Amino acid sequence: MWLLLLSFSANSTDRGQLTYAELMMLVETEIGLVNNKYFVAAEDAGKARHKFAGKITIPDHAMYSEPSIIEPREILGKQTQLFPSVNLSFISHGGFLVPAERDILIPTNSDSFWQIQISPGHVWSEPRDKGMSRASFPFVLTSIIENETYNGVATFLYDDVSISALRYQIVQQSAPFMLQSNFVAAGQTKITYAPKAGNMTKLTKAFNKELQNRLIWKNWSELEARHGTELFENFNAGVDPTVIITSGLVIDNELYVQSIDTPYGPYPYPREMRTGVWSVTKTAAGMLTLLRIAQKYGDQILDYRIKDYLNVTAQHNGWKNVTFRHAMSMATGIGTGTLDVKPNNIGAGDASRPANNAGFDDYMTWYLAPTLEEKLDAVFKIPSYPWGPGEYARYRDRDIFTLSAALENLYKKKEGQSADLWEMMVDEVYRPIGIDHLSMTRTRESNNLGTPILAWGLYLSIDDIAKIGALIQNGGQHKGQQLISAAGLAEALYETDKRGLPTGTNNHFGSKSYYLSFWHEKFITKSKRTFYTPRMSGYGGNVIQLMPNGVIGFRFAKDLGDSGSALPIEPMVIIANQIRPFDHYDRAGRKLPAK
Repeated sequence: MWLLLLSFSANSTDRGQLTYAELMMLVETEIGLVNNKYFVAAEDAGKARHKFAGKITIPDHAMYSEPSIIEPREILGKQTQLFPSVNLSFISHGGFLVPAERDILIPTNSDSFWQIQISPGHVWSEPRDKGMSRASFPFVLTSIIENETYNGVATFLYDDVSISALRYQIVQQSAPFMLQSNFVAAGQTKITYAPKAGNMTKLTKAFNKELQNRLIWKNWSELEARHGTELFENFNAGVDPTVIITSGLVIDNELYVQSIDTPYGPYPYPREMRTGVWSVTKTAAGMLTLLRIAQKYGDQILDYRIKDYLNVTAQHNGWKNVTFRHAMSMATGIGTGTLDVKPNNIGAGDASRPANNAGFDDYMTWYLAPTLEEKLDAVFKIPSYPWGPGEYARYRDRDIFTLSAALENLYKKKEGQSADLWEMMVDEVYRPIGIDHLSMTRTRESNNLGTPILAWGLYLSIDDIAKIGALIQNGGQHKGQQLISAAGLAEALYETDKRGLPTGTNNHFGSKSYYLSFWHEKFITKSKRTFYTPRMSGYGGNVIQLMPNGVIGFRFAKDLGDSGSALPIEPMVIIANQIRPFDHYDRAGRKLPAK
């Protein structure tokens, strides 16, 4: 019951804002943001008086934002100030408001830059609502090309035949790339409601299963009570606290989550909050896809050559011996930027940062290209370095995307041209581990779903992080079933003699390296044993840290300066070792026998 109350009536109060009168008005003036608590039930709330089953239609409309103008006003001819027109279908079920469509919705006839994803909310009633029921739901705005997220919450009144205006606000965001600043926003708009009768058994059954798959959330204070408050004082040390969205630890499949605060109070649907994790996707989707294909067709696929699965049109032979393994390790020998490799700096190849002088304009041509054909055309126009594949690592989103295209062609050759790589991953990896809904940014095609980007494009909840992390920590197994290649994963985690290439940075214990999408750094315990702590890392300061004792650390952030990137060692690694000494536990969290 605690889990329900956490998202349903946290910080509830008597209805001081978003009253019946306010929601029944057609507002023509500027709307301000209010405390998030007004989007959930007041303390005297009861069960909903009406069932909800039908579709609401939201029209295009301008959002009121802070700052007042979202810059740039247009991207690719689409307006950034415009909330998208969209049809949303819901049913009420056991006090929940359940969306019929959980994937990202891409408006087809809208001038808005934004697309939207809806998550489950709640329905209830309050005495002052003149016999109507209330509903609220969380949502996230993102764009068709990027991976930033703008988290919001919406509410409305309804009865069997009528509906109020929709009131919403956007209160938290991840790091933007093409937008010039973060923003918060609010709006109130007229919507229409089309009730729909029908058999909803399939939807309610799927939602009940989703509820069963939820992990246990515990208060951060429980960890502090168990281990002492002082141990956790530096958990986020080195990172500007104003850019942290949330952080926490996963221990034995139980989540300890620090507060998910916003400028307008705690986010009222913490379990449903999705964050665009940018390059965390390279591991959480890219590496897992590579290793799922290896599990299906053999580990030899890591040594398959890109050119055998794509029509390489480059005017050089740099792609001749580039393998899937090279691409996943961003060691293709393709790229631009400095040729200085003494020492090599992996970041020097990151063309998305203009200061690197690594071809920002060429990068943006590729980044904005909508189709697979156009993206690959841009990829193969990039020159090769004077060194070959596997010699130096240079950070390149395009390597991961090119690998995705090659994996897609391999998969289609095995399973038929109608086979979809990302749908396979959802069906065969994510859904079995309890992730029922996971969207991925794709190329935009007129005749198919598009190629998954895999370099960025995942929108993860905190539960998703824990489940993906647990799959990796357990050697790619889930409930006795090997979902991804055990051999490939062991290699990626440095559990074999293979190692990645230096990144050009160090911590207290030695040089850091990069391999098969993981950032590796050493950790030496008091007993002088050396461990490696692989990390998934994404733009804005998003981190998923896998500890050698089974603990998983995470941080969502919106740090445009990446203030945590220069940490001598991630503090959560030190803390995890103190909670559960690395010397005494294995990666699956099992205590080792005493020697």
